[in-house]
Amino acid sequence: MKTKHLLIQVLLLLTFGLASAQTGVTVTYYDATTQQFNVTTAGKLYFSSDNLNILSDTGSTVTTIPVTIIQKVTFSEAFLSTSTFGTNSTNLVMYPNPSSDFIKFSSSQTDELKVSIYNLSGQLVLNGTYSVSQEITVSNFASGLYLVQVNGVTFKLSKK
Repeated sequence: MKTKHLLIQVLLLLTFGLASAQTGVTVTYYDATTQQFNVTTAGKLYFSSDNLNILSDTGSTVTTIPVTIIQKVTFSEAFLSTSTFGTNSTNLVMYPNPSSDFIKFSSSQTDELKVSIYNLSGQLVLNGTYSVSQEITVSNFASGLYLVQVNGVTFKLSKK
């Protein structure tokens, strides 16, 4: 259960770091209900103990939600924008997945890849710049799930 909470926290931090000035945040609970928030640059989204805290643009009251009742959190641009942060506009693909030895990427629009790989504890385990044709060795990683951030796009890697 702790691993799931850490995964949610890492995903939120990575995704929110890529979000534009105003972001719609939808919290889906295990009872199938949802709650929506608009968070601007003046708003905040952060964790305290086992709670997700959201300060939306509607007021100065912080909404505190225990992470144990959250099924998922999704982000969307609340208003139209010209930015495309966090979208896969380069048709970037990671393969093979799952992998035991290496991963590669294919892309229709970019040759240089800025790659960061995080374990589920949020620790950076690999960081570097690679070409699209280059293999990235993951054979020394422990088996499990990793978050791979490449040029602003986040992938989930299953290491065998």
